[in-house]
Amino acid sequence: MAGVSFGKRYLFRLIGKKENERRLLEHVPKMGVEVKGITKDTLELDITPNRPDLLDIVGFARSVRSFTHRAGARSYGIKDREPQVEIKVEKSAGKMRPFISALVAKRIKLDDVSLAHFLSFTDKLSDTYGRRRSKLAIGVHNLDKIVSPLTYGSFEGGSFVPLGQGDKMSYSEAMERTKQGSEYGYTIGNGKRRLFPALKDAEGTLALIPIINSERTKVTPSTANMLIDITGTSGYAVERMSELLACSLMDSGAEVSRVRISYPDRSIATPEMKMRHIEIPLARIEQSIGVIIGFNNVLSLAAKMGYGASYGNKRIKFSVPQYRMDIISEQDVVEDMAIAYGYDYIQPIPVFSGRPGRLEDRTTLNKRISVEMVGLGFSEVMNSYLTSEAVNFGRMLIKAEEDSYIRLKDSKTQNITMARTWLLPSLLGNLSQSVHESMPQRIFEVDYAFGMKEGLPSEGYRLCCVIADPKANFNDIKAVAEDIIRRIGIDCRIEAIRHGSFVEGRVAGIISKRNEVGLFGELHPEVLDNFKIEEPCFALELGI
Repeated sequence: MAGVSFGKRYLFRLIGKKENERRLLEHVPKMGVEVKGITKDTLELDITPNRPDLLDIVGFARSVRSFTHRAGARSYGIKDREPQVEIKVEKSAGKMRPFISALVAKRIKLDDVSLAHFLSFTDKLSDTYGRRRSKLAIGVHNLDKIVSPLTYGSFEGGSFVPLGQGDKMSYSEAMERTKQGSEYGYTIGNGKRRLFPALKDAEGTLALIPIINSERTKVTPSTANMLIDITGTSGYAVERMSELLACSLMDSGAEVSRVRISYPDRSIATPEMKMRHIEIPLARIEQSIGVIIGFNNVLSLAAKMGYGASYGNKRIKFSVPQYRMDIISEQDVVEDMAIAYGYDYIQPIPVFSGRPGRLEDRTTLNKRISVEMVGLGFSEVMNSYLTSEAVNFGRMLIKAEEDSYIRLKDSKTQNITMARTWLLPSLLGNLSQSVHESMPQRIFEVDYAFGMKEGLPSEGYRLCCVIADPKANFNDIKAVAEDIIRRIGIDCRIEAIRHGSFVEGRVAGIISKRNEVGLFGELHPEVLDNFKIEEPCFALELGI
């Protein structure tokens, strides 16, 4: 949950005069927002991570107006189709933060309160949705102080006056001497040949990204025109974020126009502001919620959550507002309909069972194995089922066989493109993040891995363990493998094999009924180097 603090006077001004504090506090929990505290001047809220639009006081007021039927769906169109501002993206940007989007907001009417809330909103987005600026960061600039052309790239050095500072500093000095540099410097890294992502105009640096902006383009209550940039590691995220910010600024009365982003190989205009549509059969909505609602009521509930909606051929067509970055599939829309209907009005259905519950045999076996691994001195870890070809195959020095694994359709990031086919790369990822810890390290995981069998997805439990220890040898991992095989009761044999991830001559396969069900051995030095692990590692992976 993300905590926000909204000024009550400004909030009620945005919602409308008819709202009062008592009624607002009745509505807020029904919207899925938790009230954490109330003072004379502020309202403290906890916002669920899947609703970044509610981190904005303007977006929150918009949702309250819709939820109380004071406003319906709004069209967020941009009249000026041809961008008046262009940002040229250099090839060097692709090495660190390859994606950027931007927008221009003109004729903004700001005061101290509205400006403070907007800047707090952009900072909160960068820290929460942007994962402390590592995935995404937002910069706000005074457009009237910018001189074209604009360039975005990564540079070996430069100098500017950082925001809130009086002296000119080099990029390195800004990283060392400013609070933002100490807090967010990790997003750039500290390699031998350090590059600094930066946004520049004809007169110099506008921002050292994602660290700090320039004092020259500082935004104040007297600022009438703004340029907002969003940079990050996900093109989908930065482009959708530009739409969310555009909606907020339009609701504040600003005129928003697009910015041309010219990559070396393509050109786009952001924010796109394209309306998305999701069609769902009425019967499916009612079945999922467990209540017969009727299409007229569903249309009313849709307006209550800010959607445009129409009914035809027993289906509801929902128009998803551009600020709803969290809406991915029809299930997200159904959840919104349940929130709008009110969970208090959905009656629970008792589930009767004629027998007591018990653990499945598979769960019992997994627990036995976990207890045994802990007894052998290993610590258990849990990882995501999702990974990428680069990690699952490339870093492990093996080739991906065609149609042997499950690919994700329309993946929004390069880091998550497939379901993992084995557990070992995940454990090596754990070790790479704990290289600063003392040695030896012994970790294990018991969980699912996935694949394709006869053209259909398949899944199965696997055990994987890794020993990172400069004093360990092949016999240590062999002893672990033999102990687990004996305790599980697998009828198998051990024989020498070859595998790209392991040192030749120091890897063995576990063969059962002519099938290789597992392997163990010493990991190849190049694999360890790919994960930035300096100690020798020995690993076991076994299907169970």
